[in-house]
Amino acid sequence: MTGTTDTPGARSTREAADVANHRFEIVELEQSRRAEAARVLAEAFLDDPAWVAIGPRREPARRRLLTRYYNVLVGEALRWGGPNWCAISAGAVAGVALTYADGLRFAPPRATLREAPAFLPAGPGPSLRGAYVDFVMKRAHPRDSHVLLWYLAARPDIQRQGVGRALLDRVRADAQRSGLPIYLDTTRFENVSYYRSHGYRKVGEARLLRGARVWFMYHDGRGDPDGAF
Repeated sequence: MTGTTDTPGARSTREAADVANHRFEIVELEQSRRAEAARVLAEAFLDDPAWVAIGPRREPARRRLLTRYYNVLVGEALRWGGPNWCAISAGAVAGVALTYADGLRFAPPRATLREAPAFLPAGPGPSLRGAYVDFVMKRAHPRDSHVLLWYLAARPDIQRQGVGRALLDRVRADAQRSGLPIYLDTTRFENVSYYRSHGYRKVGEARLLRGARVWFMYHDGRGDPDGAF
């Protein structure tokens, strides 16, 4: 066992340098990293248009809600989904990919009952808006066999430095073995072109609330962005 005297800022800088130099590895997400993965997701989605629309409006309150919520979701993915992956840099989680190899098994049993308590401290407004967004997304969920890429996130300080690409490649390798296409949704417009550059194609979109939208996308599981599903 060794100790360090790094300050949090120094450690963050070193982790960012590690990622920039591609010194990270993709490993299967384990229960011991559940809380850390939830924090990465919370920070990555803190200013996501859908979450800003859901609320709370104040960032600290929204961060608390997201941290509670994603802790539940990571637990669900570990129990009912998978394989789930994380990027590790300098011993810390730098990115997360939550998947369901059998997308038809989503959502987990009694998911609403487990997820709802995370919203209660935020009040009725975020709870009702969150339930509506959840309904819209689940209504669009495919009814044919697929791999579900439920969540993909990289820590905000190291986004666009290869972590997302490495996680996407890992998910695509899993899909290739199963012979199934990959389905995802995104609520950031700029992510549509990002996923297109990785072989995904848009198959629909929907209005959420307060100006937020969601885009639904497929990958054929091989690499051809125009592959039929």
